[in-house]
Amino acid sequence: MNNLKYPQKFLVISLIFSLPMVLMLYLLVTEINSRVEFARKEIIGNQYLRSLNQVWKYTLQGKVAIQDKDSNFNQSQIAESLKNLESVNQSLESKLQTTEIYRELTDVTKTLSKIDNSQNAFIYQIQINTIKKLRSQVGDTSNLILDPDLDTYYLMDTTLLRLPAIQQILTEIEFITRETSNRGFLTASEESRLNQLSALLKEQSQTLNTNLNNSFKNNPANNLSPKLGADLGKLLDNFKQISQDLDQAVAKNKTLSFTGIDIIKNSNQESFKFADKTLDQLDILLNYRINSFIHKQILISLFVVTILLVVAYLFVGFYQSVMQTVRCLDVAAKRMTNGNAGNLETISLDTKDELGTVVEAFNRIAVALVEAINSARSSEVKYRSIFENAIEGIFQTSPQGEYVSVNPSLVKMYGYDSADELISTCTNVEHQLYVDPHRRQDFVNLMAKNNQVIKFESEIYRKDRSTIWISEDARAVKNEQGELLYYEGSVRDISDRKAAEKSLQKANLSIILLNEQLKAENMRMSAELSISRRLQQMILPRDEELKQIKELDISGYMEPATEVGGDYYDILVEDGGKIKIGIGDVTGHGLESSVLMIMVQTAVRTLLVNNETDPIRFLNTLNRTIYDNAQRMESGKNLTLSLIDYECGKFTISGQHEEMIIVRATGEVERIDTIDLGFPIGLEPHIGDFINKTEVELNENDVVVLYTDGVTEAEDMEKEQYGIDRLCTVVLEHSHLSANDIRQAVIDNLRSHIGEQQVFDDITLLVIKQK
Repeated sequence: MNNLKYPQKFLVISLIFSLPMVLMLYLLVTEINSRVEFARKEIIGNQYLRSLNQVWKYTLQGKVAIQDKDSNFNQSQIAESLKNLESVNQSLESKLQTTEIYRELTDVTKTLSKIDNSQNAFIYQIQINTIKKLRSQVGDTSNLILDPDLDTYYLMDTTLLRLPAIQQILTEIEFITRETSNRGFLTASEESRLNQLSALLKEQSQTLNTNLNNSFKNNPANNLSPKLGADLGKLLDNFKQISQDLDQAVAKNKTLSFTGIDIIKNSNQESFKFADKTLDQLDILLNYRINSFIHKQILISLFVVTILLVVAYLFVGFYQSVMQTVRCLDVAAKRMTNGNAGNLETISLDTKDELGTVVEAFNRIAVALVEAINSARSSEVKYRSIFENAIEGIFQTSPQGEYVSVNPSLVKMYGYDSADELISTCTNVEHQLYVDPHRRQDFVNLMAKNNQVIKFESEIYRKDRSTIWISEDARAVKNEQGELLYYEGSVRDISDRKAAEKSLQKANLSIILLNEQLKAENMRMSAELSISRRLQQMILPRDEELKQIKELDISGYMEPATEVGGDYYDILVEDGGKIKIGIGDVTGHGLESSVLMIMVQTAVRTLLVNNETDPIRFLNTLNRTIYDNAQRMESGKNLTLSLIDYECGKFTISGQHEEMIIVRATGEVERIDTIDLGFPIGLEPHIGDFINKTEVELNENDVVVLYTDGVTEAEDMEKEQYGIDRLCTVVLEHSHLSANDIRQAVIDNLRSHIGEQQVFDDITLLVIKQK
């Protein structure tokens, strides 16, 4: 701020004051705009759902028409509704990301038989599932499932989830009842299914009633209940009647009457009309919300602009007062410098603030300045004699790097003809004098730190661009306020000494280079292995991560056979509390196996971050990644890998690895074979057909042990393997202890068995105990 003029200072202050206001306005407007865009995207989702509901409606009718020979259903209705949806999809697919799923829907629709509708039962089911998938995509990408207001949230839940579920249930009920009516009796499986559908209809009806009543209660405008309440009541009454008719028919082992079937059909049609009304009301609420946001935006903008105008008025008044004082001081200063400094003129201002004090201080300074000038003139004569006759070079330079004054010795040392030539020619010592352009900045930094430099050695250019070495002793000259005025000091030519030092340095450098080459070659190999080992240890789960898992007590151990190994284990906590545990064993060990293990760990974490939960797709994608990398590396490595999902006391196991050991709290020992749950990773490009899964329930204090073959195949001095039976025995004997104590007991027993024998394979052990 001290380097700025008053207009600049006022501009800076104005900016500092106004920027937060502008930023606040910007943030508020941005937030409001984001909410407006949020609601507009929801309206886009409703627009898409309207067209999609027509395809959904005619698809369900087509399925029922398989049993209803008297139906007036025409497959052209599906094609026409899909054509209408196509125009909507073309305009909205980039925003809702529906291209791929919509293509699936059109492809399925093309396979419908136009000759015999009875052959389309399976295709209709695929079409129904595809429409549900497309509806879910629209709900996710158009913010429908994230609406912040309760009234619109429950309306969206009704149109997106509840009504489609009820419509599908009614369609299946109508399909079964028409089939049984044509046949004349119910089978046991049909009775069971109708009971299930009746229960589902009751459950969905109750949820629909609860959600819409919540929407009515939380509707500030109180316009939803009059618009939708009566239609909702009729729908619920119809659903109740359908459930009662179904229950009575099933109880008496009779088919439903044609009247009851017509009620189902009509109720389904009414549900579609109710869905359209719900979407209309939802659009009304969303448009009202958008208009409310825009009105708020206008009011906030007007308020902030008004405040800024008032502040600007106050700043202009203050600025004019200050600048008037500055102009008077400037006029007085110019009179003093242009005339005789001994004839002073006092100045005065008609002000009642602190600026009057500034003027008085100026008058006192002017008097003191005259006295100082007379004293300085006598001192200048003495200094000039010393300056001109010194043997060493003497200089003064400005903070900007310009020479202020130089003595004859410095002029001669630098090869110039006169002091004026040196001062006028060398106007930027940073680039014109120093060979190293950063040397001037080093000089300035030392001055800022110590206020002086001693024996500051640098290589410089002379006038003819030849170079010499100099040593500078200098100090910073400041005024009474601590402001830097200039640098002054002396210079000595040290070129002869530098030449001698350079010769000696070359001889020493040759010796050092030879030694360094020997050290570098010896350290290279060990450094590579050390880095790989550190990387491998860094990606293992940490104890503090394991302690945060509340339901499980987990302890892991991994020891490579060489500097680095190919074993892998990891424990990852997914969003929602689900835990994924992985353990694997790359063929062989060493650096190549370690690299493959790190690839596996990275791929597993990447798939989890992308919310991939299906075990077949998970392992198949992981396998393809590792297979492609192994082919690129021209590596024959592969690995066994098991992935375990834990949630609420249940283990879901997939992938091929060693047997899983479970020691129950009751003392029973179970061994889960994983040979049929997968295929080695990285051996073949596609393993989806080999992947399976199995589930295991865990009770309190049950212990699960995962391991690699480095444990069970470890040999003693007599070549006897440790074996899985011995491992089960040790775990059973210590199962009452914590997971860490059980793990340590196994490792101690394994060490005792190995004895002095060399460890030939990586050892990995993971102990998990249900809390």
